[in-house]
Amino acid sequence: MNKSIIPTLQKTFGDRAISTEDKQAFEREHGFEWQEDWSEYDEGEDCDYLTPEILEYQKPSQEKYEALGLGELEERIVDVLEEGKNIKWGKLALGMWLFFLFIVVYTIVETLF
Repeated sequence: MNKSIIPTLQKTFGDRAISTEDKQAFEREHGFEWQEDWSEYDEGEDCDYLTPEILEYQKPSQEKYEALGLGELEERIVDVLEEGKNIKWGKLALGMWLFFLFIVVYTIVETLF
């Protein structure tokens, strides 16, 4: 099965019913011949649906993640902790107190009025 057509199938049909006319239109538009393993026939509704394998298929990620060694991981943790030292904690504390006072005043005003 050509895996490059699967995202197009997912986008075009999703989990809706597929008629014979839909299949022919897809073949004309995309230049692929419809393969029987792309869909399953539902006798009750007299139409096809994409197979669960097609619906659940996800393109493999192009990015390859490499595991960090303990030394590299430790260096990253130390770097993040060092960046934390540069935060202006006084401004942050002032902002938190102002927010707290706003909540208190708002609650009092809401209860009284």
